[in-house]
Amino acid sequence: MSEYNLALALGGGGVRCMAHVGVFKALEEQGIKPDLIVGSSIGSVVGGVYAYKNDTEFLNRFALKFSNNPVVNTIERSLTTNPKSLISKVTSFFSFGLGFVYAFWNQGFISERLVKRAYKDVVGKGVLSSRQFYLENSTIPFAALATDIISGSAVIITKGDIPKAMYASSAMPGVCKPADYMDIHLMDGGIISILPIMAAHILGAKKIIAIDTEAEIKGFRYNNALEALDIGSTIRGYRWNILERSLADMVISPPGIKGYDWYRFSKASVCMDAGYSVITERINEIKEITGGSSDKGKQDLRVLLEKFYPYSII
Repeated sequence: MSEYNLALALGGGGVRCMAHVGVFKALEEQGIKPDLIVGSSIGSVVGGVYAYKNDTEFLNRFALKFSNNPVVNTIERSLTTNPKSLISKVTSFFSFGLGFVYAFWNQGFISERLVKRAYKDVVGKGVLSSRQFYLENSTIPFAALATDIISGSAVIITKGDIPKAMYASSAMPGVCKPADYMDIHLMDGGIISILPIMAAHILGAKKIIAIDTEAEIKGFRYNNALEALDIGSTIRGYRWNILERSLADMVISPPGIKGYDWYRFSKASVCMDAGYSVITERINEIKEITGGSSDKGKQDLRVLLEKFYPYSII
């Protein structure tokens, strides 16, 4: 098993994960480079792009294009529509009903093929067709966290096709179809860990800085069934996240973004700015962590909890 002095654990949360773009930019300006990056859910998309290219300008362009992709825009429009008139409510009801039937028969609204097409729109239509992008070739060691829906174990993906790993890590139940990755049926890593601190530890990280982009709990406020399911998922994730946050050497929560629903990608630039600002404000604390020795108490606690965290590494 390799050892990494400093790992960055990137939390999930849809558009809130765009804060990671600002985080990388601010860290790069300060000359701080992680030895390992681990991402969960959409955190794996942002982290994977940066780990492969190690280029914040490219990551910024990717994030903005991804957020403005027609597929992403359609999801946001459909989930944020709040019809007022009777006719629009009836139309919305039948549209939602047809969408639900489609999702029921097809295991989700979005497939891996659809997501790969979105990647092509971002990086260039000929790029993904003409070459493969493998995690093993990343400039910075990278892993994506996903959930084995057969065993319920965490799956830490360290090799294989990057877009495929990104999709597996961010395949949200009810929205995306499960991913078949090396004969394992995978879904969103946020089911296991919205903040992949244990995964970074298991891979050999001595010091872990976690970027927490978890949603706030909104309570009894929702407009449709998908939002109701999202509330339940948020509460479940919050309970485990309380424990996992305590295992990090440092937790950074970009302010002002936790109230955004995961699908509000029109807020991408705001989230990116929040990530940049919080790193700038806490840079002295970060330098103390990166330049100091590892916290043995945190390490011992992470080791103790491994037996309660079933996992596999592929």
